[in-house]
Amino acid sequence: MQKLDIPCIKTGEFAALCGTNKRTLFHYDEIGLFSPALTDEKGYRYYSENQCDVFFTITCLKELGMPLKEIKAYIDHRCPGDLEGLLLLQREKVERELEQLRRIRTVIETKLSLVRQARDFRDVTDLSPVLLERQKERELLVLSSPLYTDDHDKIFSVLCSHIGLCSREHINSGHPYGAMLPVSSLEKGDYETYAYFFTKTSFSVDGLPSDTQIHVKSAGTYAAVYLRGNYYRSEEACQALLSFAREKGLTPGSFVYKEAVLDELSADEEDYLTRISVLCR
Repeated sequence: MQKLDIPCIKTGEFAALCGTNKRTLFHYDEIGLFSPALTDEKGYRYYSENQCDVFFTITCLKELGMPLKEIKAYIDHRCPGDLEGLLLLQREKVERELEQLRRIRTVIETKLSLVRQARDFRDVTDLSPVLLERQKERELLVLSSPLYTDDHDKIFSVLCSHIGLCSREHINSGHPYGAMLPVSSLEKGDYETYAYFFTKTSFSVDGLPSDTQIHVKSAGTYAAVYLRGNYYRSEEACQALLSFAREKGLTPGSFVYKEAVLDELSADEEDYLTRISVLCR
């Protein structure tokens, strides 16, 4: 039987101390990654309490996705310099994963906000009355390539490119893509021409790629209607907004904004809810 001058505890006790199980400890011993401090003549394993830190580090590296084979290679040739290099690499990985988790949390909070906003309009079955809504802060919109066309093939192509850009650059913060319609076209009875697609983002300008085309949606008072059902069936909504502006002696901004509140993620098509708005001065 091996003997040590330091106190040891049984396998089950060590497993409980480290938040693991005996099977894991047996496996680590079998592959030579982490062995007990001593094994008696009957094959019983015993661990010293000062092995906890080594086991904890192994667990952390494993949770970061580092293969046991690589962890063992380090353990077999451990030295302060190698440990520093290993920890620096893993710190970079942790930072990337934390950033991804922050993005996911932002998306979750955005989706929750939209679902809660929709509750205020649950009685809308077709088109709501025109409302005046105050937007307290400006919003940053990432734009697609300019359209200014009613060509559906080009519109679809630009939309796909825009969605791809936002996905690659991790720009989307949970808001569905929207569309901007030129008021100049709407005033001529043209309800099919699109100016841009956009994605609302919570990033600052400095946090976006340098070649990203952006549009600042100004703070201010917006005339808005809420449309239930088909997102594209917006002619009546646009007419209502422009008629409202004329009747109230208001000057509409350059674009009408169409943005989903409830889309295919949260509702069937007949229950989609779209906000259609225009800045009024």
